[in-house]
Amino acid sequence: MKKIFFKYIARSFWGPFCFGLAVFCLLLTFGSLFDKLNFFMKSEEGAGLFARYIIYQAPYFLVKMMPMASLLAVLFSLGNMISQGEWKAGLAGGWRPFDMIRPLLACAVLAGAVQFVLQETAAPDFYMRSEYLFEGKMRGRDDWQRLVKKEVSFSAGEDVFVTARLFDGRRKTMEGVITNIYKEGRLSLEINAASAEWQPEARRWVFSDGVIIKYFGDLKTSARRFTRYQSAISVRPENLVLEKLVPDGVSIPDVLTRVRRLKAVGSPSAAERTLLWVKIAAPLANPAMALIGAAMVLLARKNNRYLSFGLAVGFGFFFWAVIIMAQEAGNAELLPPFIAGLGPAGLFSLVSLWGLHRARAI
Repeated sequence: MKKIFFKYIARSFWGPFCFGLAVFCLLLTFGSLFDKLNFFMKSEEGAGLFARYIIYQAPYFLVKMMPMASLLAVLFSLGNMISQGEWKAGLAGGWRPFDMIRPLLACAVLAGAVQFVLQETAAPDFYMRSEYLFEGKMRGRDDWQRLVKKEVSFSAGEDVFVTARLFDGRRKTMEGVITNIYKEGRLSLEINAASAEWQPEARRWVFSDGVIIKYFGDLKTSARRFTRYQSAISVRPENLVLEKLVPDGVSIPDVLTRVRRLKAVGSPSAAERTLLWVKIAAPLANPAMALIGAAMVLLARKNNRYLSFGLAVGFGFFFWAVIIMAQEAGNAELLPPFIAGLGPAGLFSLVSLWGLHRARAI
């Protein structure tokens, strides 16, 4: 009997969830349409390119809208149970209030699991493809990922430091390069070259048109010029200067790799560490929103589909705004990364539990 009751309530979740997810994704699609249509209309490919752009954005839309769909599903499901007398019948049959909420919460957790899988597999790659179509092909920004940098300095390994007048991550070259290699805390070798190029076959940086200066302990030096010099530096270009961080275009392993690279070159990584916790916490938004929806229905004790839809949209975007503000606070190091990531879901869950307590559901 308990399993039948659980399945009966759970089935009422998925219809409103799929409906809400489709509607919310369409809203984002129309927003994207009005925001970027002008750029696509100027393109020779026009509608075809725009259609590809929307298809590539679809997994991103699904990931972002799933928590709002979970909220709408709970609002509709519980609202229908109350309006049709099923809630009172359940209470009269000896079921506790939270027993009737638990199936909906389990469905929200399952939706969160699907969101997490999508977030870590298809969504980042397809989102980057959409960004390439818009920024690269439509707006003509060859360096939209900011792989070309001027006047940069970085570590290329233990006791190896490089400065370059120009670093081109697309072509994997450097211009105006000075490499300082230290040994036991003292400058041991300096490579001053007009340019350097990454050789994938040898997995080494090759310097061109420069001079090698060796330093000795008694302040003596020796120098020799070279036309081409294959160095022992084997750090890959992408590990030296990172491209622009696109939060929705990376998965958790990508963020972890980026944090390690930034740590290796001594660069700050607050934004990356915050993003890591935001991505870990993202699926938790589904059960958090389910709890919020349950608290809303049980406190109001009314069922109005239009009101429920409006609440789902308004509260969903409010929750989204809180997540963004917390993430920005983490990026600015005003909040620890794990609080910036987990804080919104935790805060909304606590508020909803308080609401359920007021409604005597727990």
